Order: sequence, then C-alpha cells, then structure tokens
Amino acid sequence: MPLRAVAFDVDGTLYPNASMYLHSLGLALTNLRLLKTLERARIELRDKPDLSDDFHRVQARLVASYLHISPERAYALIEGRVYTHWYKTFRKLRPFEGLNECIGEFRKAGLKVGVLSDFPIRHRLEDLGLEGPWDCAFSSEETGYLKPHPQAFQVLANRLGMLPSEILYVGNSYTYDVLGAFSAGMPCAHLTGSPPVNSRAVFSFVRYPQLRDFVFRQLDDPEYNGLPGRVPC
Repeated sequence: MPLRAVAFDVDGTLYPNASMYLHSLGLALTNLRLLKTLERARIELRDKPDLSDDFHRVQARLVASYLHISPERAYALIEGRVYTHWYKTFRKLRPFEGLNECIGEFRKAGLKVGVLSDFPIRHRLEDLGLEGPWDCAFSSEETGYLKPHPQAFQVLANRLGMLPSEILYVGNSYTYDVLGAFSAGMPCAHLTGSPPVNSRAVFSFVRYPQLRDFVFRQLDDPEYNGLPGRVPC
C-alpha cells in the first residue's frame, strides 16, 4: 500500500522527555503517591480494558480503590493535579528541532498528518507551538483502549479514512508505539538511538530530518509497494 499519512505519538515523540521531567519535578514530588497509583491503574487498563463506562470514570474507580478514597475524589485529583496542573508544563516545552519543518513538508506533499496520544490532547499541541491543521488529533482514552491495544490504532486509521498499512506511525516507545502499531498492521518509525535487534519498526531515527528523508524516499520510489524493513539510523 502507498504511504498516505504520518501520525505521531505526543509524549517523548514531539518533545524531549527530559525537558518535561525537569519542568514537572515539583508536581511529581508533591503528588508521588497519586502518580504511581495512576500509573498502576493504567497498566491494569492496558492489559484488561474495561468498556463498561467512560474511560475516565473507570480509571478513577481503580485509583479510588487503591487509595481508599471515593471515585469522585479520585476523579477530581486526576483532573486537577494531572490533566490540568501537569498540562501547564507544556507552555515551557519546545518540540524537537526540525519537527515543525518536517510536518510542514509532509502536508505540502499531500500527506495527511495526525496525532494519537495516550493522554488527552486538549491544548498541548498549541502550547508546544504545533498548531494545525491536523487531520485528526485525539487520545486513545477516547477509544476505551490504551496503547498498545490495536483498537486504538484502528480508530486512528478510521479517523484518517485509510487502511492502517497506509499510515506511518511515529513514536518513541517500543512497547506501546512500535508493537502497538505493528499489531494493527500499521508501520511504525521508532524515535530512538538504540533500536532493539530484530525491531518491528520499519525505520529508526534520532533526528527529524532523518524521518523526513525516509518518508520522501518512499514517496519518490516509482516501484513503491509498501514500507521496507527497518533501516538503521
């Protein structure tokens, strides 16, 4: 299948994780128990999704059961201290060098561009200086399935109006991004300087100009019938 779109993870993919950790240190230290409990709940939801209710309500009930508080209190804590307070950090972050230019060139080439994050999008893209037009930008939470569940990637393909094989997904997590996309039949470019042996990613890179060149090599190939195997960065 020809390449028709490029979609991106957010955290650690659009900006360096180290910068976010630095600016979030105060929040992490004062809310360590909540953050660890939230991580525990999300691991459980990755392994066994609960589609009985709105994702945030299900997540809050799990956190509440671990912390021995009411679901309403847990919901308020997650919303206030994580989704609201943590998100203020993004005003201080900057995207990876060359990313904006890379996305702009993809758009000019006629490729659709999208975003699939595990956490809500809200104003994060604007705060990073990565305003649209995005063809779609949403959280896997909206699907009820966190990455690496293939359903989250299938919803991405549906929203872009394409087959999974026509979309190159870009992410920094091998487990959540590369293996998740692979399980849905979607090729993935892995942002890493240390790709694993026999990686399922079709390309590994450390700088966004490398990704741009890789994508345009695919578009310029007159015999192109799909993405090749992993190319070392």
